Amino acid sequence: MTTPHIPIVAGDKILNEGSDGVGETHDPATGALVATFARAGAAEVDMAVAAARDAFDNGPWRRMRPFERGRVLHRIGELMLERREEIAAKESQDSGKPLRDSYWEVDCSARFFEFYGGAADKLHGASIPLGPDWSDWTVKEPIGVSLHIIPWNYPFQLIARGVAPALAAGCAVIIKPAADTPVTAYEFVKICREAGLPDGLVNLVNGRGSFAGDLLARHPGVDQITFTGSVPTGERVLVAAASHAVPCNMELGGKSPQILLADADLDRALPIVAGGFLTHCGQVCNAGTRLFVERSIHDTVVERLHARISAMKLGAGIDDPDMGPLISAAHRGDVERYYELAKSEGELLLGADLPSDPGLARGAFVRPGLVVGATNQARIAREEIFGPILTVIPFDDVHEAVDGANDSPFGLVAGIHTSNIDKALGIGSRLRVGQVWINAFGVGLDVEFPFGGYKLSGYGREKGLEALAAYQQTKNICIHHPLA
Repeated sequence: MTTPHIPIVAGDKILNEGSDGVGETHDPATGALVATFARAGAAEVDMAVAAARDAFDNGPWRRMRPFERGRVLHRIGELMLERREEIAAKESQDSGKPLRDSYWEVDCSARFFEFYGGAADKLHGASIPLGPDWSDWTVKEPIGVSLHIIPWNYPFQLIARGVAPALAAGCAVIIKPAADTPVTAYEFVKICREAGLPDGLVNLVNGRGSFAGDLLARHPGVDQITFTGSVPTGERVLVAAASHAVPCNMELGGKSPQILLADADLDRALPIVAGGFLTHCGQVCNAGTRLFVERSIHDTVVERLHARISAMKLGAGIDDPDMGPLISAAHRGDVERYYELAKSEGELLLGADLPSDPGLARGAFVRPGLVVGATNQARIAREEIFGPILTVIPFDDVHEAVDGANDSPFGLVAGIHTSNIDKALGIGSRLRVGQVWINAFGVGLDVEFPFGGYKLSGYGREKGLEALAAYQQTKNICIHHPLA
């Protein structure tokens, strides 16, 4: 079977070669080659930006009536669902996530295009009263060419999350996928073309982030950047963006707390707690990797969580196991170092036992782990690991739990588990995070409400109607019309 090859897409040009050579992507469960891809250099970056600029300045997209743009976006969502099986299989193979999570990615991506397709003709301005003889109003205009730098953990869904509102606002976009997971980005572009999106509105630049990504972020033809990824990489993107003073949406890391009170229904809460740190092998920016648990139930909670993770089945994502592999052998090495750190800062339960199944030997697999006996000041409780490790910290009263949850350089999301609604709302109002979940840690295909963080978790908001603001400029028009 011929190995698939992922090209660079710049307007109507499909470039199978890039001036930075050829990259490879591998199945993290087996190490097998999944695809090759063209790596962009300066020439291809310039071509993609020029195509996006021409499509924005001279193409038909902004001249279309908003409801017509909305219909194209709806069609993109429909095509995603029609190709659900194919895209999910490619995503599981390329990223390692269990197949059910890949199905969710496709479904959620379609919802973004449904949601923002419906919003395209509702981007209203406002009338501002200045008194007699004056008329003043605002107009919402697209910001221009929007660059989307995508991480490897949710490549298909995170493309849709940013591109859908950008297109609804009237922008042209350039997608820079992660080199670890380029496969479904090309499927996304093909769907956009099939749906009737004009050439140049969605462009694909594969390549090294340190090279092609940096060139794109510094390019004077880019008007806005949406970035999802780590804090160190985000800082480099911000420096590049500052070179030509363009606004950025920054969704960075997290070390999200979950607070478990003694009055919670443990049968309901513990599966949510476990999912909060185990989903996609813990490789999630908002993973709930710090558990503050009321001291009276600490031992019971640890015992039940330990039993749960001990029974988990590991395997290739395409087989839909309880948990798949990490993204790469290199990242597995990073996570294993945190297992060693956990042993020195507390007691590590299970995580040090690396998989012994010969069928997993070639993959980037680790066992999930619980850390007990560590404080909130330990590195294991403060640093983002991007792996399936939960630090369990006891507390005696809710004020202690809130203080501990807020004592973090991050502030992305938090979970609260309790049967007392007064406590839940009181705790939630005091947490310095962008989203608070009560008796939950996620709500299915949650595209309707804004997502983003405080502190080192970044700024700006994705999802919901608030996301549209990142892709719009506000123009004020004022008329003086006195009667003679």
